[in-house]
Amino acid sequence: MRLYASLTPLKQWVSTLATAALDLFYPPVCAGCGVEVGTWWCAACQARVEWLCGAACCRALPLEGDGTETVAVISAARYTDPIARVIQAFKYEATPHLAVAFGAAMVTALRESSLAVATGAVLVPVPLYVQRQRVRGYNHSALLARHIGQALELPVDERTLRRVRNTEQQARIRDDATRQANVRGAFKADPRCANAAQIILVDDVFTTGATLRECALALKAAGAQAVAALTLARARD
Repeated sequence: MRLYASLTPLKQWVSTLATAALDLFYPPVCAGCGVEVGTWWCAACQARVEWLCGAACCRALPLEGDGTETVAVISAARYTDPIARVIQAFKYEATPHLAVAFGAAMVTALRESSLAVATGAVLVPVPLYVQRQRVRGYNHSALLARHIGQALELPVDERTLRRVRNTEQQARIRDDATRQANVRGAFKADPRCANAAQIILVDDVFTTGATLRECALALKAAGAQAVAALTLARARD
């Protein structure tokens, strides 16, 4: 298991040294093709990804049934192989280092999109339930948000939005209505979010939008004025 660098210089140095030692004896294997190329995600697999550009990056997610209020969702790629396999490895196979390349792709998508990032914008990763994060070892959305925030010089707030109820993994649910019901009321937001000029939610995959919708509704209920979302991949058109 690779170690994710912490925020303190000493721990970061120790983590980097430990990771280098592990990579020396157990070279990284590309999560997309399974070929040992000394990287978690090889150039050949990256070249096969269906990246989204320009207007294709953005979709409007309705918050309510009448569709009068929507949230702009920016996605970097279509959720097909090989990136789908690599995302699964990122989430479930202890490969947090993939957040570096993934975050860079999301930064590119955001810059190429029509979404205007407001002065004073804040990145808010979609939270995991506390027990699930403890088992997994990290919140993949938070790792993405940290790398995006570093590249764009935007703050990352990992405390404003909380998952207050454990839910079934959305990926295991096929029915759209059941997916929505699964996460309904699962998130709560701190009223401090109202102080942000814009909140950009960060997550890995945009499928039906059920999770992003519930997060946005929780933020809006707490007073957030402007909410958008940024994901690595989109499963539907």
